Amino acid sequence: MSRIEESLYKLFDEHRLVFWYDEKSEMTEDFEQMQLQGIEKVHVQQNPFEIKYRLVKTEPEQKFLLYFSDPRPAYEDNWLLDLELAHHVLQTDQEALFLQEMELGYHFRALVTEHLEFFKSKDRRIKLKDLATANDTHEGIRYKMLSIVFGVFNYHLSSFVLAHTAAFSDGNERLDKELKRYNLEGVYWKEIGKIYGYQSDKPSIFEFLIEVFERNFSLGRVTAISKESRLLLSQWRDSIQFRGSYHVISQKISEELPIAEKLQNATLDEIADDELFKLTDLKIIHTLQKAVIEQTIAPDKLNGIIKRRENKFWYRELEELYQALWHGSDLIALVKKHADTKYATFEEGVKDYAQNLYKVDQSYRKFILHYRASNQNRVLSELYERVDKIYSNDWLLHYNNNWQQRVDELDAWPNQNLNSQQLFFKNQVKPFLDKKQRLFVIISDALRYECGQELTAKLLSENKHLASIEPLISSLPSYTQLGMASMLPVKNTLSVQANSDTVLVDGMSSSGIQGRSKVLETNADVRATAIQAEEFMAKNSGQEGREFVKNYDLIYIYHNVIDKRGDDKMSEDTVFEGVEDEIKFLIDLVKKIGNMNGQNILITADHGFIYQHHTIDESDFTASVHSGEVWKENRRFVFGKNLTGDKSTKAFTASQLNLRGDVMALIPKSINRLRIKGAGSRFVHGGATLQEIVVPLIRVSKTRENTTRQVDVDIIRSSDRITTNLLSISFIQSELVSESVLPRQIQAGIYSDDQEEELLSDLFKYHFDFAEGSERQREVKHKFVLSSKASSKYRNKLVSLILKEPIEGTVKWKKYNEHKFTINISFTNDFDDF
Repeated sequence: MSRIEESLYKLFDEHRLVFWYDEKSEMTEDFEQMQLQGIEKVHVQQNPFEIKYRLVKTEPEQKFLLYFSDPRPAYEDNWLLDLELAHHVLQTDQEALFLQEMELGYHFRALVTEHLEFFKSKDRRIKLKDLATANDTHEGIRYKMLSIVFGVFNYHLSSFVLAHTAAFSDGNERLDKELKRYNLEGVYWKEIGKIYGYQSDKPSIFEFLIEVFERNFSLGRVTAISKESRLLLSQWRDSIQFRGSYHVISQKISEELPIAEKLQNATLDEIADDELFKLTDLKIIHTLQKAVIEQTIAPDKLNGIIKRRENKFWYRELEELYQALWHGSDLIALVKKHADTKYATFEEGVKDYAQNLYKVDQSYRKFILHYRASNQNRVLSELYERVDKIYSNDWLLHYNNNWQQRVDELDAWPNQNLNSQQLFFKNQVKPFLDKKQRLFVIISDALRYECGQELTAKLLSENKHLASIEPLISSLPSYTQLGMASMLPVKNTLSVQANSDTVLVDGMSSSGIQGRSKVLETNADVRATAIQAEEFMAKNSGQEGREFVKNYDLIYIYHNVIDKRGDDKMSEDTVFEGVEDEIKFLIDLVKKIGNMNGQNILITADHGFIYQHHTIDESDFTASVHSGEVWKENRRFVFGKNLTGDKSTKAFTASQLNLRGDVMALIPKSINRLRIKGAGSRFVHGGATLQEIVVPLIRVSKTRENTTRQVDVDIIRSSDRITTNLLSISFIQSELVSESVLPRQIQAGIYSDDQEEELLSDLFKYHFDFAEGSERQREVKHKFVLSSKASSKYRNKLVSLILKEPIEGTVKWKKYNEHKFTINISFTNDFDDF
């Protein structure tokens, strides 16, 4: 059965009469050979009245196929016109066959003829048939044809432009050739002219984009391009599919136009909200660096500018540079305020450092971390030199010179204070055991206090987790063997093995997991063990892990990342990256313990550290003149017997350190390092600075109740009507973020209030994380630009301002809140650009 016969049978299911015009007589033979069951074939030749009488009077029930080999007569000459209009007319020219195949009306014949090359592909015809509907206009059909050519899943001109742009950025000319071949070129550029105001005798996608960028650049020239182009740019930057081409095109245009020249003398206020070119961000970073170095910008203003950049297109690529600026500025301000701090007592210094001044060391760590991660040492080289110098000289050296006065006054190291590391087991661990509560103790080697502060904040942001932090004073010298031993259950004595730095607990070695396990098993008076963190994490949280946990009342878990990196000359420059890794690991470890039904956790460290990122000059080392029987010597302490030092060190006897035996220790004063061959020099510990001896004690517990929630974000509006193409909205963070009230990121836009939910404006993104300030200071304004469709198709209709939030672990967003508006835009707003 031929394709025409198949079509005819379908037509006769709905019509009694089918008129077939074949004016070129190309299919007469096919007509004559057809065998159509139940259908009368008639070749109509100059006898219309006779035929009409037969159709209406003689055989009113019979189905007829009426074949005409002459041209179709004009309406006024057509005796059969009323029957044609009441039934169906079959066309068998190529255009007509295509229309029938796609089940489109005959009134689209001229459209098919105009774009015949498009319809010659069966694949394209099938796609168009799937997309077309009975209500489609000629414009609607052409838009659907364009969606097929551009390979996009909607019928929006902006999507066509972005697909075209992506192909151009890849050097692919296929789309230009196909638009021309299918005679859609004029249609496409006419629509671009109508929506975006672009006119050209020889239109091209690159020329169009140049004008769009010019129109929207804060320092650009006025062009005929409409403000609708702002929506195109917004959609482009927010598109997962096409945003890659934005990098390419933006760079290309910045090379074609004198962007660098225009930015040369631009002020921050002029460009603070511009996000077209990466050069703009580089100019902002350059300007901010100079202002930070010269201290001509207040930290809160700097933070405000960085906050404005946070949701711009290039921020993600340049985030490390921006964050380095912020932490560098913060450090300079903190040092300026606190470098001269002096304390009346040892206890006052520990308390102040733990409550306030740890922030200086934390800012330095964050600055170096982001500076290194940027891989742009040349860009921030001036700031790095400034920050490193201020931190080393004005902070570490000066602050610890003052602190040394309190250390020099000591008759004995405060090992018997309530917050002493040597009382850790008695004061911190034993209360849990006395209550028959299982306890997990995590000891992270060299997790200094400021790192513990960051860990505590992140644990508090984890739902159903409670955490608090307080300082412990480490044993002196502040090194691993002594720190680890001090936290074990000691029934009688701590001592140092002769000619080494190995520490004995009641005569038992405390070295390694085996040594510590033995001490715990012997002295804890409960079922206790020690395990490496990696081994613990390797156990599944189900049967294996829970069976292991059931066997013990006390489990010490040890992990060594920070100290391991820092103590190695080859890796000490990555110690701050090690801190980041360790904080993430410890959070995972806490969750793992929770999955094994662990409820009570203590996290602490054996000692802290000092780190300076620059290479330590030879002149910075101390040539200590000391004598006696040296057992162990490193940058920050000397262990031995009958030791004598000089004015560059302070001597402590065994009894002053709460150690048994004849051992003595010499501790270099302030941040001085001893000249030792082969040892690392930038990362050191063992001495008596606050950075080395103040370690965190973090209490963590898991609860069934929610402990966190995200802050609410609302809008302030004076009307529920939109009367112009520019809609100004104030977003407000309802309260300050805190340990339990977490930030919220939103994405907002105006959408049609129908099934299509079409975006009618640009998108606004913001991370609401205000931790201080009044309600007015937590208010953020954005001026939405509405599309021309909003004022035409959706005039006098409801639309929604929809606020969305990210779906964790994906790139998708979900609805958070919405607000209804009615669009009532006057026609005069269509002329806003004139």
